[in-house]
Amino acid sequence: MLKLHRQVCPVEQYPNLVILRFSDESLLETMLPAFMTDPTYTKTIFDEMMIFLKDDQFYYSCNFVPIGSSEHENIYRAMKYSKSTFLFYPTWLSAELHQSNDSAIALSSRKGYEVLYDHSSIKEILHWNIYSNQTIAIDPRNLIVPDDTRDLHGFEIVMYSIYHNSEVMPFDTYLLEMIANKRNGTAVHENTWSSRISVCVVINPKDMPDQAMISGPGTTYIAVLTQRAKPKSIVSILVDPFDMYTWITYLVLVLTMAVSLALFGELLGRRHFVEIVLELIMISLAGPSRTYGGSFENRIITVFCLMGIVLVSSYQSLVISFMSFVRYHPEIDTLADIYERCIFTAHKDTLGLNVTTYELNHFPSIEQTCYIDYVRDSEEQSIANYEKFINDPERLRARVENLRHAKVKFYEYPLCYLVMNLPFRKFFKFYVQAIIESGIYEYYYRNRSQTKWQYEQEKFINRAAQTQSANRPKPPMKIILRALWEEKFSAATRNKPQSCLH
Repeated sequence: MLKLHRQVCPVEQYPNLVILRFSDESLLETMLPAFMTDPTYTKTIFDEMMIFLKDDQFYYSCNFVPIGSSEHENIYRAMKYSKSTFLFYPTWLSAELHQSNDSAIALSSRKGYEVLYDHSSIKEILHWNIYSNQTIAIDPRNLIVPDDTRDLHGFEIVMYSIYHNSEVMPFDTYLLEMIANKRNGTAVHENTWSSRISVCVVINPKDMPDQAMISGPGTTYIAVLTQRAKPKSIVSILVDPFDMYTWITYLVLVLTMAVSLALFGELLGRRHFVEIVLELIMISLAGPSRTYGGSFENRIITVFCLMGIVLVSSYQSLVISFMSFVRYHPEIDTLADIYERCIFTAHKDTLGLNVTTYELNHFPSIEQTCYIDYVRDSEEQSIANYEKFINDPERLRARVENLRHAKVKFYEYPLCYLVMNLPFRKFFKFYVQAIIESGIYEYYYRNRSQTKWQYEQEKFINRAAQTQSANRPKPPMKIILRALWEEKFSAATRNKPQSCLH
């Protein structure tokens, strides 16, 4: 019995052994100490049926049930969640226990093994193969436990997945059909939940027990759908070439020089302070407009002119380059951006993310509204799933043009399969691991389904090209801007006074 138990229930997978003692036969009294002295399993002994055999600590356990009479009719209901059951009873009780095929003993025997004994030894071991619907006799003297899942005899392996997901991600269908073909089973896909489900594709395994989970290829995660950044106004081109600290430094320099010239300047010292500030700004833009007097005033204006040449040259080149494309406000990408700029609907999906939420009748602006999206692999796959789900090109276009995924991801896990049929777990895990190692998913199925909807930010050059007349082609905008800049620069150089060149 110990050898049979170790083969059927390996200790690394099923460490719990539940003994339901319903017999006082002398042979049992000689076997029970052997079970209790085995240190590899956790043993629990009951003398009567307990409803808590369905609790977590006994879930998927192996049970040894010695039976001395046919009075225990509630055995199947309490043990239907166990991995396997070993029914141990005398040969003379066999006919009485199997009077009906629907009896509790008959149903329990289909989940495990029947061990028949007489007063001296074990006579026979019977096992019901649920896939072939046949009873197999095992020789007690040459104990080899058969693998029922090696040949499923056409048994249906039913996978549950959402309809649009199965269309977009054909890998799940390929995996199920491949496993069914290897094991002589039948692959079945269902889009509605039922008791026939054997395997389920898990969208996100957060807060789910890992007892029945098998890691597969690919990833799943929770993404944040944010509003796309809006284009900046044309006025921003005049401000963006320099950052805030550069503008502040330039302003402080102008004010300092204006104060110095107001106090010590020979010509500009007679002017109002505001006129001196405006004069310095005009010097930066187009050079000096008059002749200045005094040694101090000429020298300080000359230094300011040299600085203005460098400053204005870099400023104008940056302005011209900024005019060649449409510039956008910063996107929402980091976790800090989400906490600061995003507001979500108060929903169970946002629990645990510690984000700002809003209630009904307190709606935020469109720019602040963000959403939770359960994603498999990438944003492109999410868009493809959404396309199949809504089947509305206009809504999909609005989704692609207005919303995007932030770069930060929450609860990123490998793709997982929930295998609820206990005998299927071992070979299902084997084939999934073989798929991962072969790279079939990474190099083929991940990129097989791609959406045709792609978003590109609008560029200024494209817009200029579209407004050109077909009958009278115009030169590109870059050439026009460059010519204007060269003409202006040459004119400014010709008009510079001698005080700026010394």
